Amino acid sequence: MKLVFVHGWGSDISVWDSMIDAFQEHECHRINLGFIGDEDISVPEGKFIGIGHSLGGMWLLKRYPEQMIGFISIASFNCFYRYIPKSVLSMMQNNIVKDAAAQLQDFWRSAGLDQPKGFKNLKSVKLLEGLAHLAKWKVSIPLDTPIKVLASRDDKIVPEKMTQSIWAQYDIEWINDGGHMLPLTQPEWCIQHIKKFIHDTK
Repeated sequence: MKLVFVHGWGSDISVWDSMIDAFQEHECHRINLGFIGDEDISVPEGKFIGIGHSLGGMWLLKRYPEQMIGFISIASFNCFYRYIPKSVLSMMQNNIVKDAAAQLQDFWRSAGLDQPKGFKNLKSVKLLEGLAHLAKWKVSIPLDTPIKVLASRDDKIVPEKMTQSIWAQYDIEWINDGGHMLPLTQPEWCIQHIKKFIHDTK
C-alpha cells in the first residue's frame, strides 16, 4: 500500500518521525511543502492513502482527490477561513515579514508545543504562500472516498466545533489531550487508528 504523509503549515516532514517506522511494510512518501527546508512535493503514481496534518490535509484534498483510495485527516479541514477570522491570518502574514522565526514560535506554542531550539532554514515566501492558501482555499470532500478523522478536543488551532462542523458525517476519533500537533504529541494513538484504517481499506 502506498501512503502519502503531508505536514501542516509551519512544520516539515519531521513531524512524522515518531510514526513512520510503524509503516515499514508500506511504501511511504513524506511530502515537504517547503516551509522549513527544501520543498519536495513528489507524489507517487497510482492510488494511495493520503494522511494529512492540518493544511497538509487540505493540500491533499485539493490536489489528489481522485488518486486517494482513502484519506486520513489529522487536525485537518477543507476550509480554514470560514471558521477562523481572516484578521488572524493577516496578523500572521505581517509577523512573518517582520520576524518569521518569532511568528513560528508563537504558532507552535498555540499548537501546544515549544520549540526551544528554534527553526533552521525557514522559507518566508513559502510560509506566506501557505497562509494565503488558508485564507482562500475551500475544497470539496470526496463523497465516495473512505475517510477517517483524528482530532483533539483541546486543539486551539482547529477547535472542536470547527472539526465537528466540517466532518460531522464522517467517523471522528477524539482524544482529550494532544493539542494541534497530534503526530508529535500522540503518535501511538495516531498509528493505531491509521493501521486500522489501512486494514479496513484494503
